[in-house]
Amino acid sequence: MPDKEYIAVLIQSLEKKNEILDKIISRNKEQKILFSDESSDPDRLEENMQEKSGFVDQLNELDEGFQQIYDRVKSVLQTDKESYKEEIRTMQKLITEITEKSATIQAQEQRNRDLAVKRFSAVKKGIRKARASNMAASQYYKSMANLNVVDSQFMDQKN
Repeated sequence: MPDKEYIAVLIQSLEKKNEILDKIISRNKEQKILFSDESSDPDRLEENMQEKSGFVDQLNELDEGFQQIYDRVKSVLQTDKESYKEEIRTMQKLITEITEKSATIQAQEQRNRDLAVKRFSAVKKGIRKARASNMAASQYYKSMANLNVVDSQFMDQKN
């Protein structure tokens, strides 16, 4: 494959990475809503997390492929910068966008992690409260049931 084609593949790889990062940003926004809304569907949250995991896997594959191709054309790009000036400029622009999106994703992930901790803490409190209520109700019913029991020794003593 000629160097021009390798460089075109590098650019396509960066463009694809950029698109996947947009999808992750979108899923993070949805995740924020899901963590913030106490009535949100836990199944949708699970789907969201699985989708993001798939996108991360795709990014890892793209990074590996990119590195392999870049290693093949690195010397050409460094020695013949003038011939590939436009392609290099395009890649630099894409890498800048990718870096900015990566920073956005890191900030989103931190906020979502904080929201998740709050959400799960509230769920735990609700579970503890429900358990305590169930225990209290159970003890109440047991004690009430015992009040209605009349010892047999007090019955039928008129014989």
